[in-house]
Amino acid sequence: MMIDSTIHVPKDVTSLTELVSALKAEVSFTVFKNTSKRKLQVLKYKSENIGGDTSKFIETFRKLCRDAEIDDLKEQKEYFVETLPYTLRKKFLDIIDDIESLSDLILRFNKLLIGPALSTNIKNGSVVALKHVSTGKYLSTIENLRYETGSKSQMVYLGGSELDRSSLWIIKFDKDFATTDTYINLQQRFGKFDKFLGMRYYYEYSARKYYYSSPSNHLEVSCNIMKKNYSDNNWRFDFCDLNNQGYLKPNDIITLSTKNEILNDRYEYLRGHDYQVTIGGEIYYEVICHDKVIGANDNV
Repeated sequence: MMIDSTIHVPKDVTSLTELVSALKAEVSFTVFKNTSKRKLQVLKYKSENIGGDTSKFIETFRKLCRDAEIDDLKEQKEYFVETLPYTLRKKFLDIIDDIESLSDLILRFNKLLIGPALSTNIKNGSVVALKHVSTGKYLSTIENLRYETGSKSQMVYLGGSELDRSSLWIIKFDKDFATTDTYINLQQRFGKFDKFLGMRYYYEYSARKYYYSSPSNHLEVSCNIMKKNYSDNNWRFDFCDLNNQGYLKPNDIITLSTKNEILNDRYEYLRGHDYQVTIGGEIYYEVICHDKVIGANDNV
């Protein structure tokens, strides 16, 4: 057995069991174990249709559990659930209580993958996430994060590249499926109140005006309670891919726009860009509406 010269092994070690105990007592092993835990925390499952490899993912997960000395099944389940995308996670949580071992967990996960395909239709009430194509960041909003200028409403911004609670929305419309002539509403999934994505406005001397954001001075996008605020919350979408099915489905690339009710013949397009807003000492990437030429920054 080859042991690195930097690792101290007591001279009185006389058995393999004692050697293992001595090696585990080394600070380098603690670092190795904690590093494995951190790798486990950021591990994410990707299916083969987006370049992933299920067998390699399972191998990595088992190896990291071993290296981090995570033997407790409950803890293994918790780590595994966090690796899954939202749709799979929801399905897996339905069966998690019946899992009796790590091997059982892997078998049930594999069965879930080869079972009936998950629904590919976006229906009224579906939970969705909008990923900005250019940056890979998700359209996000959280309670109590408010603009410090303009309407001072709940802010909408480009969040992280990993899906979390702040980037989940409930899509609402009045048809079986959403087509390009359908107006949709996007409601914050996790929040205290029913808040919707929109452009807030106000009246000044009977004239309707929109709020503008700082520093870019574009039309402000926010998340508000419909009944308590003046806000345009109806959005329409257009496909960026000509090979679409005619109705909205997962992984479609689209643009979102809302009608400018002051200038009735104009639509304002939702855009994520590189303008930064500092609120409470934290930096956020701004989301705005504009009426200029549509570009890559408008695709979600």
